[in-house]
Amino acid sequence: APPQEMICSICSDKAEGYHFGAISCAACGAFFRRSVSDQKVYSCSNRQCNIAHDPTKRGGSCRFCRFLKCVSSGMMPQDVKAKRTASTQQNVTSLYRNMNQSSILLIDQIIVFRRNIAAERQMFDSISRSTNRTNLIISLHQEFEMLRRVALGCPFFIQITEHFSIPYLGTDSKIMNDPLSDLLTLLFVFEACFLTGVKGGVQLDRLFLPNMLHVDLSEVLFTEFLECDVHASMDPYRSILNAFSYLVQMVSRSFQSANFDEPILSILLYKCLTETVPINYRHRFAEVNRDSLLTDLNRVDSTAFQHTQNIASQIHQGARAYKEAISSIW
Repeated sequence: APPQEMICSICSDKAEGYHFGAISCAACGAFFRRSVSDQKVYSCSNRQCNIAHDPTKRGGSCRFCRFLKCVSSGMMPQDVKAKRTASTQQNVTSLYRNMNQSSILLIDQIIVFRRNIAAERQMFDSISRSTNRTNLIISLHQEFEMLRRVALGCPFFIQITEHFSIPYLGTDSKIMNDPLSDLLTLLFVFEACFLTGVKGGVQLDRLFLPNMLHVDLSEVLFTEFLECDVHASMDPYRSILNAFSYLVQMVSRSFQSANFDEPILSILLYKCLTETVPINYRHRFAEVNRDSLLTDLNRVDSTAFQHTQNIASQIHQGARAYKEAISSIW
């Protein structure tokens, strides 16, 4: 029997093989690569357009729906090595070789910490992919309780917060009054922006939350997220939309462009966490560890070092804006 012809999982045209994790034709693979490399932003009011290949059709198919189908078919933006050098993996290997044992152990702790959190999130029940304000608040309660529990069992986090007075908070307590709220918010924003970059949220103008709910940022859909009348003015909520948009189009865009490996992501997270602790409560050894990690990174990969400096500043600004936005709709 002749070999079965492969069909593109995006447009149903003849496929050539795997492109960025999905069986596709060359045209869809090239479209996906350009979308991620150039960090395009697409929109669509329908979001259910027919993107099947039609050689008689002029102008091509809806780009938003085509990119969404690319992602849902398995294409992964992180496989598009946008603006990356060929020496990235060599730099990571060199980074480990130039570090002392305590720095390597610290990075390994942070990697395990992020993986433990990801494993915990798999147990969350997502009512739907798209969320609204009510479900977001419910999921934030779950998320912050989980983050608090996992973080306070992690040695590097315990050291960072050693000078804090951390009482037990019951489930009825308002999470924004938690002494750890700034750190937990930063953890949440960090993972949300990283995931948004990985899932193509920059191109879809969509904020992916760590528990796999998402918020679409077009004005009509954001009004639905807020559970407001669709004809209501967005003006009273503009600051909330702006805060969410900053996370997607600034922080997540930087994550997607940098495409950091796990060790550098760990250094970035540790830098952000230590800087979030108020100066009067900062642990001296945590600051020494942070400076040591950054010095090693700068020596091995000065470009990655500069990216971490820039993205850390964006993460801090995004976390503050997100906390303010969430407090206003609580």
